Amino acid sequence: MALGQLASLGLGSSGVLNWDTLNSLKDYELKQQLNPITTKIQANLSKQSELSSLLVQMSSLNSSFKSLSDYSTFQRRSVSVEGSGIKAIAGDGLAIQDITLKVSQLAQNDVNQVGLKFAARDSVFSRENTTLNFYHDGTNYNIDIKAGMTLEEVAQSITDATDGKVLGIIMKTGGDEPYQLMIQGKDTGAASKIYFGSTLESAAVPGGEIKDGGTIRITIGGETIEVSTDDIDSKLGNTSEQNAKAILEAIQNKIDSDPSLSNLKDKIESGEITIGLKTDGKGLMLNDSKGGKIQVELTDVKIQAAQGVSDVESDLGFAQKTSASQDLVTGSSAVSSKSLSGILKINGVDIDLSGINQGSDNAQAVADAINAAFSNGEITASVQNGRLVLNSNDGSDITISADDSNGEKADILKSVGLTEGTYTSTASILEKLDIKNIQTAQDAILSYNGTIIQRDKNTIDDIVSGLSLELTAVTEADKSVTVRVSRNDSGLSDIVQEMVNNYNAIFNKIAELTKYDEDTKIAGVFNGSSEMRTIMKELNSLLSSNDIHGNNLVAFGITFNENGTLAFDRTKFEEAYKKDPDAAISYFRSTTSVIRGQETEVDGVFTKLQKTMDSFITGSSSLLKALETSLTNESKKLTEEQTRTQERIDTRYETLAEKWSAYDQMLAQIQNKMNTVTNMINAFNNSK
Repeated sequence: MALGQLASLGLGSSGVLNWDTLNSLKDYELKQQLNPITTKIQANLSKQSELSSLLVQMSSLNSSFKSLSDYSTFQRRSVSVEGSGIKAIAGDGLAIQDITLKVSQLAQNDVNQVGLKFAARDSVFSRENTTLNFYHDGTNYNIDIKAGMTLEEVAQSITDATDGKVLGIIMKTGGDEPYQLMIQGKDTGAASKIYFGSTLESAAVPGGEIKDGGTIRITIGGETIEVSTDDIDSKLGNTSEQNAKAILEAIQNKIDSDPSLSNLKDKIESGEITIGLKTDGKGLMLNDSKGGKIQVELTDVKIQAAQGVSDVESDLGFAQKTSASQDLVTGSSAVSSKSLSGILKINGVDIDLSGINQGSDNAQAVADAINAAFSNGEITASVQNGRLVLNSNDGSDITISADDSNGEKADILKSVGLTEGTYTSTASILEKLDIKNIQTAQDAILSYNGTIIQRDKNTIDDIVSGLSLELTAVTEADKSVTVRVSRNDSGLSDIVQEMVNNYNAIFNKIAELTKYDEDTKIAGVFNGSSEMRTIMKELNSLLSSNDIHGNNLVAFGITFNENGTLAFDRTKFEEAYKKDPDAAISYFRSTTSVIRGQETEVDGVFTKLQKTMDSFITGSSSLLKALETSLTNESKKLTEEQTRTQERIDTRYETLAEKWSAYDQMLAQIQNKMNTVTNMINAFNNSK
């Protein structure tokens, strides 16, 4: 509390008990009692600041110790490639070796080009309503193409319907009509192949022996292949993969040996027909890219699953034995249950709807009328969920319209749930689109030290742990690529140099903190500190020590200068390390020794240094962390003592000021009385 609130202090005492005197006394006492505390606080803050800086430097040095005691530091690898077509990256710890590689095939995605060409992206793709069917990676997709859709809309529909697994891409190829549609798989690998048209596949063929006496009949591409199970080389205990392969081989042998199937053989060679294995190798895959019907018939096909088990009838995984067919026209809504009227036109044939008034049976009545109009079976009509379904049995288009003589066309079509337009079959649109496969989906195939490896990508990192390969080209005939994996010790010298630099920074820092200048009598903030002496003593002891085998850091080019700092001879280090890397690693990290008859792991020099440094800076009980805590507590106590001392002196002098004021007032009163008596005496004397 500041003094000076009693403004009259000193008046009664004639300036003896005044503020200047009181403030002088207070200032003197503050200096005597507070200045030593303030000096201690400033010294404490200096120590905390310097200690914080030292801890950062020691953490950097400890990081160097940890790196030099970490096994992975010495397991770094470099890789070189002799030859072309392969890039390689070697991870830490990969065995030092030479690897011989030959790339016979790169992984590719499936790329198909639609033969139609267009003047612009917004050109009309098709003037007929149709559906584009294709199979990709286990899923059948049906892409609805409405009459009037643009090239860009069709491309986007393909991408959207497959969630981007199959991409519709428009390319500008040149010419008067430069734009073409490309349909391609997003991913590489054989599994990404796109099968257009009709597809029929089996689940896994059961394992076990396929018994003789059965018949497998496959109709595809307008031809029928008949294979007897007598011709299938199947043995008891065969897996799904073995049986599927055996069946396929029997089918291929039949096609090759039967002259009547030469046309089918040509279609297979051209890619129009596919008869092969699924990507998992456990089942069969049948495809007709023209959209023809595929059918499988099995007669008396039996499998003996295991010893002692009776033969069982098998469908060879073909739960569905006929390829899915797509209805050409499906009504957009149910046929109205109200009385119908007007003329419906299908391929120019009039269907009179007048008189159809059968309520919920109207749809069947309309279907019957259509079937009656096409008694030759060219077009057939049926009902599904109240909607009309129309199909062309000879593959021709279906054109739907209605008589508009009274302007009722829209109402007539709406009443039967049909939409005006021409509808073309998948087979017809496939022929029109003239889709050509210009890049076939395939896996990457390579030889790795003589072992054949197959993957669906050109980036391979799972052959051996720690090695990543990127295949960029097929290896030339009669050549190979050598990948050489070797030690990468180039960065090790840098770590040692960093350790030496960090140590020297700490040495100089501690020397500054503990110094005492005889001339100036100025001491460092940690002069006389036992903690600082302990740090330098233990670090120096370890850095200059020999292990149980007589090894020391001097042999690796790490020596002490005359001033106590470290020096590093990089050339000497690299030569010593290269001479026997394993011995060097054991000395740096740890080694196994027999002590009292038992094998014991003995810490290497940098492991010891790292553990010692941890005892200095890691954990609340470590040497410097404990010092840091002590300084923090001391700072708190000094601040509290400073506050208490200030408050005590303030209180004391406030009390003293009040007492002085009272004394001053008493003196003033006495002085007034003395003045009165004096005046009375003077007056009496003057009256004589």
